[in-house]
Amino acid sequence: MNKYKWSRIILFALFCFITYEGYPQEIILSSDQKLPINITPSIEVFKDSSARLSLAQAITKNYQKSTKDHFIFPYTNDAFWVRFKLKNTNSHTKNWFLVWGNPLVEQLDFYISDSTNQRFLHKQQKILTREKERKMIDQEPKFAFELGPQQTKTVYIKLTSKRGHYGNLRIHSEESYYKSRLDDYAGQSFFNGLVIFRLFLVVSLSLFVIKDLPFRLYSLHTVIKTFAFWGYLNIAGPWFTDDPDLAKKIDFLFYNSVTIGAGIFVYFTQIRGRLPKIHNIFTTLIILATIFESIAIFIDYQWYWLKLGVYSIIVSAFYFSTIYLYSIANKITVEKYYAIPFILGLLSYALLYIRLLGWIEYEPLYSIAYLLFLGEIFVFVIFLGRIFRNTEQNKRLAEQQLTFNLEQSARLKELDTLKTTFFANISHEFRTPLTLILSPLNDLQREFPKREIFRIMQQNAERLLALINQLLDLSKLEAGKMTVEIQRADLSRFLRQLLASFESLAQSKGIVFQYEQSQPTRIDYFDADKLEKIVTNLLSNAFKFTPEKGRIEVRVDYTEHDCIIKIKDSGIGIAAERLPVIFDRFYQADQGSNRNFEGTGIGLALVKELVHVLRGRIEVKSELGIGSTFVVTLPCDAATWGQQSLNKNDFVGAVAKTTIFEEAIEYPTDSSVLEGVVMGQVGLDLPILLIVEDNPDLRQYVRGIFGERYQVEEAQDGEEGLRIAFELVPDIVICDLMMPRLNGFGFCQALKTDPRTNHIPVVMLTAKATLEDRLEGLALGADDYLAKPFSSNELQIRVQNLLQQRRVLQQKYSQNGVLTNPLPVAEKEPSMDDVFLEKALGVVESNSADSSFDVETFAEAMRMTSVQLRRKLKALTGQTVTVFVRNYRLEKAADLLRSRAGTVSDIAYQVGFESLPYFSKVFQERFGKAPSEWH
Repeated sequence: MNKYKWSRIILFALFCFITYEGYPQEIILSSDQKLPINITPSIEVFKDSSARLSLAQAITKNYQKSTKDHFIFPYTNDAFWVRFKLKNTNSHTKNWFLVWGNPLVEQLDFYISDSTNQRFLHKQQKILTREKERKMIDQEPKFAFELGPQQTKTVYIKLTSKRGHYGNLRIHSEESYYKSRLDDYAGQSFFNGLVIFRLFLVVSLSLFVIKDLPFRLYSLHTVIKTFAFWGYLNIAGPWFTDDPDLAKKIDFLFYNSVTIGAGIFVYFTQIRGRLPKIHNIFTTLIILATIFESIAIFIDYQWYWLKLGVYSIIVSAFYFSTIYLYSIANKITVEKYYAIPFILGLLSYALLYIRLLGWIEYEPLYSIAYLLFLGEIFVFVIFLGRIFRNTEQNKRLAEQQLTFNLEQSARLKELDTLKTTFFANISHEFRTPLTLILSPLNDLQREFPKREIFRIMQQNAERLLALINQLLDLSKLEAGKMTVEIQRADLSRFLRQLLASFESLAQSKGIVFQYEQSQPTRIDYFDADKLEKIVTNLLSNAFKFTPEKGRIEVRVDYTEHDCIIKIKDSGIGIAAERLPVIFDRFYQADQGSNRNFEGTGIGLALVKELVHVLRGRIEVKSELGIGSTFVVTLPCDAATWGQQSLNKNDFVGAVAKTTIFEEAIEYPTDSSVLEGVVMGQVGLDLPILLIVEDNPDLRQYVRGIFGERYQVEEAQDGEEGLRIAFELVPDIVICDLMMPRLNGFGFCQALKTDPRTNHIPVVMLTAKATLEDRLEGLALGADDYLAKPFSSNELQIRVQNLLQQRRVLQQKYSQNGVLTNPLPVAEKEPSMDDVFLEKALGVVESNSADSSFDVETFAEAMRMTSVQLRRKLKALTGQTVTVFVRNYRLEKAADLLRSRAGTVSDIAYQVGFESLPYFSKVFQERFGKAPSEWH
């Protein structure tokens, strides 16, 4: 009995063991679970070395339970079976999706039992081609199945794929599956957008803009890498074919080709000619091996070729990255703007395939690889500006090297000679007419000392002469014909007299000007003419950009060999990014349409060239809003200039005539005085002309044109012009385009959009006379556009025409009956003037019976000052406020009399007339009949 008993125990234990091994583990789907569910830790796997077992045979095999939340299947010819059992305890969900988390799986056979677990439904899916929902979005294989509440079904999946796989199995409900697909569409669309943008950017730039070899090679690498990325996601294969067997080969061809692109880029930009030949050989072998793998796959699709391709990608990525580290360590030139994004891209691919081989199973590795991929794109875009600059520099260097060619150098020499001759000739041609202008002007100024126009003409003619002299100096410097004329003299005295000549300018502008020298007397070697031009230009700029009550300091220090001149101002300063280019010819730091200062941009260029000729150096430090400091260091010792000195004796009084490049100084006018003048002129029966111009000489010139026939007011910028326009409501405005604080466009727009001033005609003066500028000015409301230089007669005629047009408009609004119906029926959209008059008539209507209704009440209701109301009504109707109100009352009285609404006295009181005789008198004057005769 005991023997029999033990036999039964052993048989029962064996049965339990076989039962455990023969049945899959059960996975519960309940309503409290968050979908999707990663069921990978609960599956069981069996390796089919023959790859030929049927389902019936696979059911009987022993499976090993998975212990991870992901699976890794190796590169092999073997097949793998996965099994699990699903039990639905969710009372609502019936339809489910099983998703295999890898888009490049070659073939899956899905078997699911019926509710009795006796029969199995079979579905097969090869690498996705026709089944793909979106061509540009990767898609993982999925199987839809039904599992009703309280049902249990067994699932077997057969994996037949020579390619290695990393992924997981997830269970979705219908709702969670389609939601996840929408998230995939959003994320991958953004990612594909970045990839396509980069592809389009580099291809366009390499074909049409940047034509140097490194950029074009990087562009080729980017093109190959983009298609490699799409091959990795099974996007590329389905583009070309619906045959799954061919699609998987195309995918391999694309993602494996990244090694070829990387190898070509590194070989031609870093290895060839820079590194030992062993690197040439090794890189060539990698490229050839990659080409061989791609050909072999199409001939004989085997797992070892696939795996060899992965090894090629990983080895080449780390090898090429090491090459750059080796180059940096050995101080070999590196294309850094390409190397950093290039390495980021290679490492991202390497991490993807390292995980695929199972070397590192760290879950976030996939996310890190994608971050590196994104990092490559953003770093490249950031470096693109530097690549542009570097390309331009390389281009300039290549052009400079080309000039060393003997034939080209002879030709350039000839052209340079012609250019120098041209500048010299044209400068002399300019000097002759300028001399003929300046000489008579001197005579006229002596004859008519009170005519300010002669002073303005002479000052600007001298300024033009100085600019011509600067251009001539630049042409001489460029041609190498600027000679140095060294004198031995008292340098300290020369600079003291030169600096003293700026004291009057400092006083007129209200600027504190201080200068000091470390030695009161210093006999040195220097070129007086060039030193004068250097100091004069630097000080002129300092005074130009330093505001009233500012400060300018000059410090001159003498060393054994050098003279150091330091000029410091408290002006507007220069932005740090503009400091490297302020010495470029014709460059102006203040370049906007609202720029505060005039200039040509050649002064500092001339200074730099002169300092260079004198074998010195110039430095600048500046901060916006704080000021600038220029430091000029010039050698002045005998060792440098002794042999070139023209006069070995002491030289005294070597101060040449100093030209200050400044416009006339406009002294500020006391506000109370200005107010008195304005108020005293309001009553004059002259049209008010407002001149808005930042150049005081031009303002004075325009005032001289119109001063006898107009009441002229002036403003030095757009903001002051608006203030005066709102205060006085002028009849017409002449406005400059380029002004400080608020330019002509902004002034015109503000004027034309304000109901108080929108009716005022504006004539815009500017040197910017292109069609685009004229259209912009006219679009903002300017009534006329006149280019500088202009004819005074033409300006007068244009102003007269605009005022005449305004008088015609006044007639339109002052006709009989128009005051009671100001808006023409034919007009679809009333103008701002029409709206203003309609509002004004509404105010008068509501106060028509009030005999105490006066101008101040009227203006308050219109939200204007009384001056603004008077000027506005006068401009639109040609009537004063009193006449405007009286005419409205008379027209209303006429309507009431015509309709027999009461007696004459009653109607007179209804429309605000307290005196019946006065009413009869003005009614007779207005309509030619007495009120009693009106019908």
